[in-house]
Amino acid sequence: MTIYALSTVPGKSGVAVIRVSGQLAKVAIKKLTKKALKPREATLCKLYDHKDSVFDQAVVVFFEDKKSFTGEPVVEFQTHGSLSIISKLLDELSMIEGFRLAEPGEFTKRAYLGGKINLVQAEGLADLIDSETEKQREQALMHYGNLLSDKYFSWSEEIKTCLALIEASIDFSDEDIPKNLLNEIRKISLKIKVEINEFLKTEKNANIIKEGLRVAIIGRPNSGKSSLINYLSRKKIAIVSKKPGTTRDILRSQENFFGVPVTLIDTAGIRKSNDQIEKEGVKLAEKIQKTAHIKIYLGSNNDKNPFSGIHLDRTDNDLLVINKTDLKKKHNIKPNISISLKNEKKLNILEKKLEKKIKNIVSTNTGAFLNKKRQRNHLINAEKSLNMVTGKDLEIMSIHIRDALKSIDSITKETDNEEVLGIIFGKFCIGK
Repeated sequence: MTIYALSTVPGKSGVAVIRVSGQLAKVAIKKLTKKALKPREATLCKLYDHKDSVFDQAVVVFFEDKKSFTGEPVVEFQTHGSLSIISKLLDELSMIEGFRLAEPGEFTKRAYLGGKINLVQAEGLADLIDSETEKQREQALMHYGNLLSDKYFSWSEEIKTCLALIEASIDFSDEDIPKNLLNEIRKISLKIKVEINEFLKTEKNANIIKEGLRVAIIGRPNSGKSSLINYLSRKKIAIVSKKPGTTRDILRSQENFFGVPVTLIDTAGIRKSNDQIEKEGVKLAEKIQKTAHIKIYLGSNNDKNPFSGIHLDRTDNDLLVINKTDLKKKHNIKPNISISLKNEKKLNILEKKLEKKIKNIVSTNTGAFLNKKRQRNHLINAEKSLNMVTGKDLEIMSIHIRDALKSIDSITKETDNEEVLGIIFGKFCIGK
């Protein structure tokens, strides 16, 4: 069947693109434009309905077989974005025999089945469409391009080398197998196993880029946490009051630093309290403290013990900050920085220190990160198979190496699993 769909965002717009893909794509051109178009040339055409009445003027582009995104003949109608025109064109296409409306992701699925892209690239394309930040776009582009696919193809070729070495040793008895051959097989297997293990570790970085960093402001009541989140977010997120225990729930503000989403979290002031709601707020604050990527411990200059009752579980990513330098100092703490939220002193320096911490976490690793559970599962299976490549029995070694090869190859091409394909391409919108 030849499929069609609106490929731009539904609704009123300046221009709308309706895409058609399939062996009957030329039929749509003939019926709607009454012209024969040259491939890859944008042509301004009148659009006719089944009654030969003109209903719009559009730029039409034809892509010939195997030179289109899907690998099939494709035609794109760039019409005016009126809801009535879009509806009319879709209705006219539905009247052509052998045409049907595309399912979600069906154009991309046809591109995959036609060998235009592999599964890793298809997943990367989905991420590229969904990307909201610069880092998400960069990662998606690495997956959609050849960078990650080439890594998997390289491992596949090296594993095939192991199998070739085994095939070359068939004529040898167990006693006569050259030691250098066995050593080479083990050497290659170990190399790939180590590389897979290292790549599995990048999943943590991928989660940061996808879900963002969490920056938690931790401190006692009235230390200035609410004022700080209001300053950092440039808007009033939290109520500021001299009364202790004002913030009882977790307050969040979503920001963007260096192309990575960052969630600023204002927590309840940590202290002993008989108020049940405040006690729950303290529990939530302590839970957030354990999961935050960066913690800003905020204390008051006029407190003898600014962090009393707070477990200072500090890492290199955290900041120890003393607020209220406008008041008399009563402590012996050596913070990363002392500020005054009331007088707005050194707040710009604090912000730069926070940005540096975020940048250090984001730029720890470069290259493509593992961000798909499907790929992760295949890599774990390949790693397990390579762990079994031991001893001198070439037949047994061959079984495990072939299992590893199957797992690696399934990452880029999994045509025998319709359920997996349905999950991957079902995430796309209709028209892509």
